[in-house]
Amino acid sequence: TTKCVVQEGRSLVDDKYSSLLGAVLIAKRFYQRQCHHKSNLPAAECILDLIGETNQHHYFVATQDKNLREALRKIGCVPILYINYNAIILEKPSFRTIATAENITNNKLEPSRYEKEVLTKMKKSYIPASQTKFIKHKKRKRPAEPNPLSCKKKQKRSKVTGEETKKKPRRRLQKRRTNKGAIAAEN
Repeated sequence: TTKCVVQEGRSLVDDKYSSLLGAVLIAKRFYQRQCHHKSNLPAAECILDLIGETNQHHYFVATQDKNLREALRKIGCVPILYINYNAIILEKPSFRTIATAENITNNKLEPSRYEKEVLTKMKKSYIPASQTKFIKHKKRKRPAEPNPLSCKKKQKRSKVTGEETKKKPRRRLQKRRTNKGAIAAEN
């Protein structure tokens, strides 16, 4: 919180919103950051001024003000908390925040200009230009073929010249009646 936030809360409690007294008392308990403007600003403007364009001090902002949340999303790199019913919700990072984070990680991974210059000088000093042609590159591994023991064997085709092999249709076997069954059927 800042002095401007507490001052705005007090003015609202004095005017017409006496139910905000608890919120003002809670805001007073937190550490108050020094805001560097001379006169009291509205709370939303004071918070935006404190955060600046890049959120240099890595602040989290907890607010119910939709306009302030929208303005903070445009800045990027500002975690936003708000209360929905009985749950405290941390908003998903905005597109601007994600883009800024990717940019920072890419800058950390790539060598700087000075490092690139040093690397090129080192390559030239250790490896003469005539020997750069003979440097062997590692051969890329190709995907392995399947295990022959786990594969099904190919079926052999019979080669018959001129004639096709004709298979006789299988006859269905019928059960034969026994004499005992015939006698039982007659009675």
